[in-house]
Amino acid sequence: MFGFGNKKKEEEEKAEKAQAEKTAQAMRSMSDQLAQKGKEIGDLEDKLDAAKKDVAADDHAEKALADARAELAKLKIEAAKAKAEAARVATAAAAAAHASTSTAIPGAGKLGSATPAAPAGTVLGSAPEAPAAGGLAAGVTAYVQKAGGKNLRLRDKPGLDSNAFAGLAPGTSMTLLDGPVQDDGYPWWHIRTSDGREGWVAGTELVTTPQ
Repeated sequence: MFGFGNKKKEEEEKAEKAQAEKTAQAMRSMSDQLAQKGKEIGDLEDKLDAAKKDVAADDHAEKALADARAELAKLKIEAAKAKAEAARVATAAAAAAHASTSTAIPGAGKLGSATPAAPAGTVLGSAPEAPAAGGLAAGVTAYVQKAGGKNLRLRDKPGLDSNAFAGLAPGTSMTLLDGPVQDDGYPWWHIRTSDGREGWVAGTELVTTPQ
């Protein structure tokens, strides 16, 4: 009687032990699965961070390129202005030196007196340069002529081989800052538009009164 009770108890304990082992094995399997999923999630997060960094790097590179292009255009305009200014100063200095050593033409004053300095831009030994056609001069407000209905190209320096970075519609007003500089058969003016853009335009397309 007692032997039967002990055997039954042993079987129950064995069954409980087997169930406990089965439960522990299931928990270990689940823990392994969770660890694997955690690793996969970590890998995906690393890939996402790398992708975000790549996008940020591309955006930064694109902005840096745009800034470099804008700075290059600005430097080209400044270089053209400096070139025009140097040419004007050199011409004025040569004309002043010539005037200080020349004698007056008979009938125009006392013999041996210095002649008046030639205006800036006068070529040494040539007749004085005629005023720009149409009344164009530095400080004057000019307009893109409407005849023909074409935009006037705004360039970074004088000449047809320069970079045209904008188009000025017929009727656009501007202030003439400097010029004219002769190049490629055109008189080029350094201008500033009413909205603050600066560059060089061909004076043949400008008028001094709105049309």
